Amino acid sequence: MSADERPLHYRSPVVETMTSLLTVWWSPQFQRDIVGDDGRDLSTIEIRMLWTLGSQGPSRGAELAEALSASAPSVSKAAAKLHRAGLVTREPSPSDQRSHTLHLTASGRAVAQRLYDVGDDTVTEIFASWPVADVEALSGLLERFASDSQQYARRLRRTRGE
Repeated sequence: MSADERPLHYRSPVVETMTSLLTVWWSPQFQRDIVGDDGRDLSTIEIRMLWTLGSQGPSRGAELAEALSASAPSVSKAAAKLHRAGLVTREPSPSDQRSHTLHLTASGRAVAQRLYDVGDDTVTEIFASWPVADVEALSGLLERFASDSQQYARRLRRTRGE
């Protein structure tokens, strides 16, 4: 293998590990595998939309597209399928009558909760052999890292005048 063909790596082992972890957790195959039958034949974007609506509350399609790094047509198509399945309602957006806000229905909220439960069960299984103190330490460090990352992101937006 030539030098031009060797995989590139981060200098930081933290970034390398986080990238590896995110690659696994955000892969469509892993998400389908852990969701299993609870996914009710949902596509990856539909699963992510239900998860996002469950965590962020009602959202416009453009907001979901940005949050999911998805195209507006993909979100629109997924929203239509979720609406037909009775998992979301589409209501005119109070701030922009040309767009709609998606809301979870009671059935949609139940499916989203099952997705959250699957995530909890997956992590419980992964950590089954870990000492409780290690899990608690990791949780605390990840909370700190997430908080600092959010502050950094806000600082970047302010610096760029957004």
